[in-house]
Amino acid sequence: MRVQKFTIVLALVLLAAALFTVFYFQLYRVGSPNDRTIAVMLKSSNVRSDFWQTVSEGAKAAAKESGVRLEVMGSLQDTDAATQVRLLEDVLLRKPEALVVAPIEDAGVAEVLDRIREAGIKLVAMDTPMQLDFDPVTVSSDHSEAGRQAGEVAVRETGESPHLAVLSDFGTSGVSGERVKGIREATDPYVNSFIGTYPCENSEDLAYETTLDLLSSNPEMNAIIALSESAALGAAKALEDRGKRGEVKLIAFDSSLYEIKLLEEGSLSAIIVQRPFNMGYLGVRTALKLIDNRTVSRMTYIDSIVVTRDNMYSPENQKLLFPFR
Repeated sequence: MRVQKFTIVLALVLLAAALFTVFYFQLYRVGSPNDRTIAVMLKSSNVRSDFWQTVSEGAKAAAKESGVRLEVMGSLQDTDAATQVRLLEDVLLRKPEALVVAPIEDAGVAEVLDRIREAGIKLVAMDTPMQLDFDPVTVSSDHSEAGRQAGEVAVRETGESPHLAVLSDFGTSGVSGERVKGIREATDPYVNSFIGTYPCENSEDLAYETTLDLLSSNPEMNAIIALSESAALGAAKALEDRGKRGEVKLIAFDSSLYEIKLLEEGSLSAIIVQRPFNMGYLGVRTALKLIDNRTVSRMTYIDSIVVTRDNMYSPENQKLLFPFR
């Protein structure tokens, strides 16, 4: 009998110890910063996209400082909404503590993001304004201000007599809409300054043909603002072919190697350069604050820089233009 009682007591002690061990390590796993996971969804994971690779590096730097696990993903093309929806569905199944996402503008993407938030996953949007059922915490370039900077360059380069056209990507793009808004704020005070906005659908060929048409139909045009790399490359080629390089001022956004070359050659008057490293870094830092239930700003704006031939070789701008050197 005594042996039986001892056996029962020993079993209860071992069971209690086992439960304590499981409970302790479960608390440690949840509470340890090293076990917190943040998913980062880029618009594009293409290694040829310097912009999104730099966003990724900023996110990784913030994660390393904080000791959190980071999962970085994205579709190859920044217009591939179907792949982004599939990747977001995977995030929903894995249930990380937070998601930092640069959403492709698509109804399917918006629907999954609504469900991710409802599942209790903290959400931070990057780069792109989105129409959602809720107002997400956002870390983004100030696209309206960047547009205003581009418009001011056009005003200055045309001797305060701008007569310009804008080559955008897609007519439905929220980023393009914000940039055009800023451009108009800078140029509307000048008479007959704005010809119109022409979507080029991320096609260099369409931008080329559109520029040729504009040169024919608007001989007084003295400036073009290209909102994407493909629009800038197409417009630069058209101006070169028609002998208008330098005469019609060309201002572009972003800083691909091709655009930097055009700036060096004088084909571009200026480029408006974002700070992608800062975007990725602040996106993850903001997500961490949300995980810790700390107060955050609903909107964090990151400024852009106007880079010209005169200032492109400064140390700060070289770091922006060539982040992986």
